[in-house]
Amino acid sequence: MGGSASTTERPAPQDRKVSTRSKMDDRIEADNERVSRLVQTMTAHPKKRQYGPLMNQQGTGEEFDGYKDSVYILKQLYKKMDPAVMKTLGDAKGEVKLSLKYDKNRELLMVKVISARDLSAKDLRGKASDPYVRLDLIPDDSSNGSKTTSYVQRSLNPSFNEIFTFTVAEKDIVNSLLRIQVLSHDHLGKDDFMGENIIELGMINWNDITTRWFELQAETDLDISGDLEISLSYKLPETLLVSIHRAYDLVCRDKNKQPNPYVKVILPGIPKVEETKVQRETLNPEWEEIFEYNVPREELQDRYIVLHVLDKAFLGNTEAMGQVFIDLTNLDIEEGYTGKFPLADLKNSDRVRTKWSQTATVQEFRESMYAHAAYKYPKLIFQNHHGNKVLTVHSRKAGSSAKIRILNGIPM
Repeated sequence: MGGSASTTERPAPQDRKVSTRSKMDDRIEADNERVSRLVQTMTAHPKKRQYGPLMNQQGTGEEFDGYKDSVYILKQLYKKMDPAVMKTLGDAKGEVKLSLKYDKNRELLMVKVISARDLSAKDLRGKASDPYVRLDLIPDDSSNGSKTTSYVQRSLNPSFNEIFTFTVAEKDIVNSLLRIQVLSHDHLGKDDFMGENIIELGMINWNDITTRWFELQAETDLDISGDLEISLSYKLPETLLVSIHRAYDLVCRDKNKQPNPYVKVILPGIPKVEETKVQRETLNPEWEEIFEYNVPREELQDRYIVLHVLDKAFLGNTEAMGQVFIDLTNLDIEEGYTGKFPLADLKNSDRVRTKWSQTATVQEFRESMYAHAAYKYPKLIFQNHHGNKVLTVHSRKAGSSAKIRILNGIPM
């Protein structure tokens, strides 16, 4: 990481936008040059690295870049101990303001990304982010591709005012989704997810321009597929029977192996949580298991069932394969019910967003990572790295460990 001469540019203002696209407006030409120099700095040899006066609250540019190197190493170590840490790093919060219009004559969807507000800070010290917005049309039959705004340096309330267009036939727009993601640009690693909103375009009134704030939520897994077949019956005086039969065409995330699915059955308000047996390596598992719950008849109208289909990982992390929510309000206690329910990622539904939580281990890992970043400890991570070495960490409580190699001062 080195090779480029130091620069005497002045530090960027707090809300300056840095373009990530190849064609730049004259107004941001200086910023484009700044990014080019930063890229050279990032890709050169560490022993030759020289920094200009890029400065922020951490101090000099060299101190800040050294801190970011150390934070990158810290993130990678925790990610290796438990990948779920990075998925949950910082709760999704804030809103993004958009204007939407559809031109029927040209079959063109126009989206203006105006601004965002109250975003979460992705700096591990909890002070700043470098946000930008990415837009994707789903399905993308016309190959529009992803659209991205410029990113704004060190802001939690950025303004963008950029317009993008998507080609989409009028007959298709009613079944299309527009995924809006806000991310924080990271010079050294993967950009941090800050939140998203998936807009059902069929619900928009296209007779006029729609301008409004859209709340950011946790990331939705749109790759989930398949159906879950169950039966419900009721045995007087107050026994609800939940029968888990089988699942069809589950999502396969790893082309080299099939999942090991099982079902977790939850009735919110009842402490008992049931699980089926694990079926090994199949996308079409069969269980034929029955679970009983004591639910008085008069409580059925206020009860619902949550069914989680999970992929049991015997080494690593158990992954969600979709959920089903079933209201018991209209359950016919004489006839019962048997049928299939489509699986989906429902963690952002209004019903469960307040109930959705991470495991205690992941939460402790996350809090530990924040603390290490804030206090720049241990010193073996927060120092200038030269030469070749291996950093290893181990959590006795969680029973996990991780290591990262540093070659010529560069974390691998």
